[in-house]
Formats: sequence, structure tokens, C-alpha cells
Amino acid sequence: MTEIVVVGGGLTGLLASIFAVDRGAKVTLVARGRGGLTLSHGCIDVWGKATPSRALSRLRMSHPYRLAGAESLRTGLEFLRDLCHQADLPYIGNISRNLRLPTALGTIHTSALAPKSLALGDLRDNTPITIAGVDGFRDFYPELVVANLLKAGIAINDALQLPLPLSAARRDPYAMDLARSFDDQHFRDEVARIWKPRLSGIKRLGVPAILGLFNPQLAHEELQERLGMALFEIPTLPPSLPGLRLERLLQRKAMEMGVFVIEGPKVLGRVDGSAKPARVSGVVLQTAGGGRTLTADIVLLATGGVLHGGLVFQQNGRVQESVLDLPVSYDEGRQHWTAYSPLETQPYANYGLRVNEQMQPLGADGLPIYTNLFCAGGLIAGADRSGEGSRQGIGVATAYRAIEAALG
Repeated sequence: MTEIVVVGGGLTGLLASIFAVDRGAKVTLVARGRGGLTLSHGCIDVWGKATPSRALSRLRMSHPYRLAGAESLRTGLEFLRDLCHQADLPYIGNISRNLRLPTALGTIHTSALAPKSLALGDLRDNTPITIAGVDGFRDFYPELVVANLLKAGIAINDALQLPLPLSAARRDPYAMDLARSFDDQHFRDEVARIWKPRLSGIKRLGVPAILGLFNPQLAHEELQERLGMALFEIPTLPPSLPGLRLERLLQRKAMEMGVFVIEGPKVLGRVDGSAKPARVSGVVLQTAGGGRTLTADIVLLATGGVLHGGLVFQQNGRVQESVLDLPVSYDEGRQHWTAYSPLETQPYANYGLRVNEQMQPLGADGLPIYTNLFCAGGLIAGADRSGEGSRQGIGVATAYRAIEAALG
């Protein structure tokens, strides 16, 4: 049985681990901390334009999507969608045409796949919308959402505040507090009883994403049926409930399938100096009790870019890869890393490792540095994932392609 160590616990690392186990590998996932899902909207962004499938074929050959291939993206997304459906967290959408979803600021977020409870807020549907906040929750302002959507020409009925059956508390509730409350059947019964008389004539209602953490689909469908209208969620400030739900689903699935998860230590790569051609022999975990070696047939890096620690920007002007100190493609001179305006495309967003179509990091000679080393996600150079709206899609496609190339 092939032994794989995956470094990184975000969407890319978790999916790579699941893909690998599904192909019969023995997988250990090592993460220094949690990935970016807790900060995300929980959707799968493939490309920010209206028709992602058409745009992807026009990208330059060095873009991660072109290197991974369209089939890796499609197959990886289908695998993820099936996984979520089986776990009773259905995702809606495809790469032919993006969903247009409202945000907590009243802007429009385009995404290929979204949880059903978010996708029902698709602004391509002309059914008028009412946006509601809930009493005591200070991370969501329905008036702001309505005002900005109206400016964008979206049909909005009104903004309103809805009460909650909460006992007296010493502080305002956070999204996690409310989500746990919505997991409770008695609480949902009371919410339906209190809300229904206040929502007469409303056909589509948007609320902050607070409708449960452990059983969100049950809470959403039950409230939607009892209120007699289309009910959808809008992601709020981090920690994001839709992102947490997806993270929890993937973590549980990975462990159920046999992935051994280690969270906490810093990870350094280990190279077999005697091997020809050069290979990595595993990783070393820097723990409180000293170094711990994990041997592996294959190592996959899914450590992310600068925001997640996969790339480290040094004061001396060097950009360093954090696990094996692999060569990074970047502009020399710190003055070239950022644009003058924060609203412009940032050069550093494209920095990362150059890879081939097998997702193997390349040296200056254009050849793989180590034959059994692969990488995926934000560590790969050549894409401004935030600017393109491609963050999750690149993670899915490159994770699938890397495991396919590594295991055949």
C-alpha cells in the first residue's frame, strides 16, 4: 500500500487526502493549524465570470487550471458534490453558469457551487427578496444589504428585524451561538411560531447564515416548510458557518475513510540524499518532545500561499517555501510585491511554485526537483485566485490531478 503524507489541512489538503484514500493509499494528513475554510463563504468559486467553462479554455498554458486540465476540475467537483450530498449538505450549481449570490455587504458574489441554503438566494431568480436580521446579532445589517442591492438593480422588497426566543444573556450572540440554538428542535419550533405571523406575503426571505452547525440541512428545510416560503442564508463575518460546515464534513469524511490526522506541529521536509533520482523520504514534525519523523512514499504539499503559511516573505526580499525551501517564482525586490492601490491586482498573488502537468514542483532547469513530491492549491504559481474568483476551484482541480498523477 502506497503511503502518502499530505501537508496542509484546508480544502485542498482535505480533498487530496480523501482522493488518495479513495484510490487505495494510506494517508497521513499533517497541518500546523486549521485551513481557510473557517474564514470562507463555504462556496466553491471556479471563475468570477458568468460562464467559467468558457473562460477556462482561454487561459495561458502556465495557469494552474490549464496544467491540471479541465477533466480534473470536472471530476474533482463532481466527487465533492457527491460527497456533500451523501453527508446531507447538498451543493447546487455547475461550471456552465455561475450563481449570483448576495453578500452581507449587499454586493454580488459569483460562484459555481454553493450550499443549497445559500443557492436559493440566487439573484438570477426574479422572485422579490426580503432581507431579515435577527435581534441581538450585530454581525449582519439588513438595511445595508438592501440599500446596496437596490443600487445594483436587484428587486428587493424590504429589510426587517426578527425576534428570537433567547433567554436573557450577558452578551450579544455570535453566529456560532445562534447556529447551535438552531440545531435544537424546540428552539426551531419557537422560531417558526414567532416568525410566521411577521412574514405574511413574503415569498423569499434572506437571513444571516446561522441556521445550524451540526444539522443545517434539517434546520433549513424544516423552517422553510413551516414558514411557507423560500428561505436562504447569507454568509456573515468569520468564523463563517457555511465554511465551518464544509470543513467539518471533510474532516469527518477523511477520518472515517482512514486518514490519520496530526494537527499542531511545524513540518519540515526530509530528503533522501542517496536516492537517484532525488526523492523526499517523508517529513519531520517539530513537536514539543522533539523531532518526529514520518516516512512516506509520496509527499503532497497543500500548504497554501502567503496567507496560509506555504510561502514566507522575508525582510531581505526573499520569498521562501516553508517545508522544503523549494525555489519560488517571484519578483526580486520588495517594492515589486504589491501594487500602489489595495484595489489593484497584487503581484504577490501570482507567486508560488512552478509545476508541470503532474503537479510536481520544477527546478530552474524545468525538471521535477523530487520525483515523488507533488503540490496543489495556493502554493502553485500563476494565478491571482482572489482576483480571478478561482480559489476553491484551483484547490479542487490541482488536488485531484496531483493524486491522479501520484497514484495513477
